[in-house]
Amino acid sequence: MSVTSSEPVSLGDAAYRKLRADIVSCRLVPGQRLTERSLAETTGFGISPVRDALTRLSHEGLVRTLPRKGYQVTPLTLKSVDDLFTLWRIVGPETVRLGVQDATAEQRRQIVAAFTAALPGSDPEAGEGDEQPLRRVEAATAAFATLALATDNDYLIRVHDRLQNDIARILALIMTEADTSVPDPAVDTEWIELIERREGDAAAARTRDYISDLHTRVLRILTRWPSVVSSEITSVRG
Repeated sequence: MSVTSSEPVSLGDAAYRKLRADIVSCRLVPGQRLTERSLAETTGFGISPVRDALTRLSHEGLVRTLPRKGYQVTPLTLKSVDDLFTLWRIVGPETVRLGVQDATAEQRRQIVAAFTAALPGSDPEAGEGDEQPLRRVEAATAAFATLALATDNDYLIRVHDRLQNDIARILALIMTEADTSVPDPAVDTEWIELIERREGDAAAARTRDYISDLHTRVLRILTRWPSVVSSEITSVRG
């Protein structure tokens, strides 16, 4: 969950946040070619802040360098998606188990609030449009991020952040396609009850089932896309 800060943000940090948000939301789609100059023109940042941002994004695996050609948003393939969910199924449940058990009172409040926002019908003013499932996925993602922070394990937190970057990209890409069903987050009140009772083992089991189900559904959707050419996943809208 984002926290408003009064601390000044450098141009490099601002450019990084902007480009990272564009990549994770798939406004910059997997496989898209990028150059420092074109990004500077479209974002309004200078070449130097954009270069700094791209270096950080490269370290995070969200972009890759193309010698003498600039950069590319890291492509997604059916294999990379399959591998990603396989790893998440290993790491995710243990992260949730530890997070549920070790969360502070404030962290638990944030987690419950995020999962509550992910419940069906949690925002009646939002209606039933395309934005609602995306908001619910974002809320569930915020809950899992806080659970990772609650473990106070730097390695788990870094792995979780890296996984969530690509999971968010995959779900955002699917949700931008009007003719594709949306994998809604399988969140219900039992999640909240498990967190409030600090039942880490039961929450881990629910997480494992959730990831397995989402894994199957996402692969089923992607394998039917006409845009999956030579195993690389691109936007249907091209």
